[in-house]
Amino acid sequence: MTLGMTRRQFALVAGAASFAALGSDRRVQAAEAKTLSFIVRNDLRVLDPMWTTAYVTRNHGYMVFDTLFALDAKFRPQPQMVGHFRVSPDKLV
Repeated sequence: MTLGMTRRQFALVAGAASFAALGSDRRVQAAEAKTLSFIVRNDLRVLDPMWTTAYVTRNHGYMVFDTLFALDAKFRPQPQMVGHFRVSPDKLV
């Protein structure tokens, strides 16, 4: 039986230790900064989300391009670029 640690276990322990070392003061400063850092795992090779199925391209597209409708906090579609809309009486259009 080996008592070694895998890279994944080491990364989890090191990550937890670094968060514990930061303390609550840095968390408050980070919350007030209002900066979103997004780190992707893969390179962004294609910018067109309609051409590829790569999640990194889809995520980039959602952050850069506006959509006609977006989901609110309760996951209901709300108009984003649409001025007004209506639903037909049979609710098919």
